[in-house]
Amino acid sequence: MATITKRGNNFRIKVSLGYDMNGKQIIKSTTYTPPHDATPKKAEKLAQQYAFEFEQHCKGYVQLNECMRFSELADWYFENYAPVELKESTAYTYKGQYDKHIAPILGNVKVKDITTPKLTQIMLSYDLNPATVRKIYIVIQSIFHRGVEQGFIRDTPCKNVILPKNRNKKKRPVLDEQQTAEFLALLEEKSWDEDIKRIIKVLLYTGMRCGECLALSWEDIDFENMTISINHNLADVAGKHYLTTPKTESSIRTIGMSDKLAEILMEQKQYIEELSAALGDSFAHPEMVFSSARGNYRDRSALNTSFKRFLKGTGFEFLTLHQLRHCNATLLLNSGVDLKIVSEHLGHCDIGVTANVYADVLKSSKLKVAELISLKLS
Repeated sequence: MATITKRGNNFRIKVSLGYDMNGKQIIKSTTYTPPHDATPKKAEKLAQQYAFEFEQHCKGYVQLNECMRFSELADWYFENYAPVELKESTAYTYKGQYDKHIAPILGNVKVKDITTPKLTQIMLSYDLNPATVRKIYIVIQSIFHRGVEQGFIRDTPCKNVILPKNRNKKKRPVLDEQQTAEFLALLEEKSWDEDIKRIIKVLLYTGMRCGECLALSWEDIDFENMTISINHNLADVAGKHYLTTPKTESSIRTIGMSDKLAEILMEQKQYIEELSAALGDSFAHPEMVFSSARGNYRDRSALNTSFKRFLKGTGFEFLTLHQLRHCNATLLLNSGVDLKIVSEHLGHCDIGVTANVYADVLKSSKLKVAELISLKLS
């Protein structure tokens, strides 16, 4: 309810709009001057009417402080929302993106001055990979969205923002059946750390994400029923490793284990048991399938570096650890495995994600089906 205070011939009107993120009360005020010929009673009635309209105007357009800087909204987001609603690794990544790419450009800008065209201009001005720009935009979008939810701002400008497209993007080649066989032969022939070679094989045989593979514990491996349960992901935040939940709820899954894969994992089990026995209590995590030589959680960056060194000078230098997942999925789809089964095997949130990622593979499979039908009918 607006408060009205008479000052001489004028009326001072104040409206309380609650409290901002710092606990400070938000007050909007104005002065109403009635017509000079209005009687005192008439002037008071006009002031009350004006106060009511002013209060409605304030509550409709400035529920909270839209003059706040974007940095204030971001500070609230990272202090209150991110620690509660985001995974620690995601919050760490978002904060890094904000500090490096967003704060220098938008931090000191008032929220009300950040419009859709302005965001489009900023997004197109980044001299970065389009995929990186999209990640930056996701952080901005999330901050604005939470600001609207909390009532700090009326609306988000993150609607119809134009983002850069990578029109010259070259798709990295994926191994076909013959190349996969050659790659596996290379793994057998080339001298390298055997435990690293086993990680590579497991990634290729299962299609797991790297973090899921490194988070496997022996209780996840069921040699009797020949299954592998994926229940965790190994996160790395500023050099600190810890187990967390997988990427999505559907990423928690159980996949089948072939005889060859079981043989690889049995070799790994023997290796870990020998290491653990040699180091005793100093071996930190004997329960993990893949650990470092001293039993600590395996560092993904170090693994990636070792993989790149292993591939140097071979015909497979284009490969990344994540591409082994794509190789697995491509082999399954090209073998005629149902798309829904492949989607569940990969732990995608829905079948549409799988169809989108592997659109080219599916198109190729459809052409093969059409040719097969034509051949049979001929």
